[in-house]
Amino acid sequence: MKTSNLHTRPQGSTPEVAPVHTLLINMEYGALMVPSVMVAEVLPVDVIYEADSPHHWVLGRIHWRALSISVISFERLVSERRPNRDSYSRVVVFYPLPGHRHDDYFGVLTGRDPRSMVVSEDLATCALPDNVTGRYIASAVDARGRIATIPDIDALATAVY
Repeated sequence: MKTSNLHTRPQGSTPEVAPVHTLLINMEYGALMVPSVMVAEVLPVDVIYEADSPHHWVLGRIHWRALSISVISFERLVSERRPNRDSYSRVVVFYPLPGHRHDDYFGVLTGRDPRSMVVSEDLATCALPDNVTGRYIASAVDARGRIATIPDIDALATAVY
């Protein structure tokens, strides 16, 4: 019996990119782009309690649900820029990264509400913004005229945990 594959592409054609729902998290240098499935919740910033940490990018801890979670500044992790906090600031709560306990949530401080963006095509890579180091960044892309950095999840896990 002869069968045909309906999904066969002509040779030399460009493969389709499956749509990925992302969040653009506002940073002082541009945006941090992550798949939206990594984010548990976006909260207004009430109080960030001091935490004893030797790392300058750890801002402190917040109480979220029944947990106390660390809040970091991605700007301070990848540059010397200090995030501005005002009434529009938010904490983006991330699910635990792969290989960590189910309750190892953490938060990232952002200046505004994240924006959602469906990526259904290859994005053009671009250079990192000035004064941003690439240690925790997998790549930088042009997201509709804005520089968006994609985090290196393995490296980020070493900084967060």
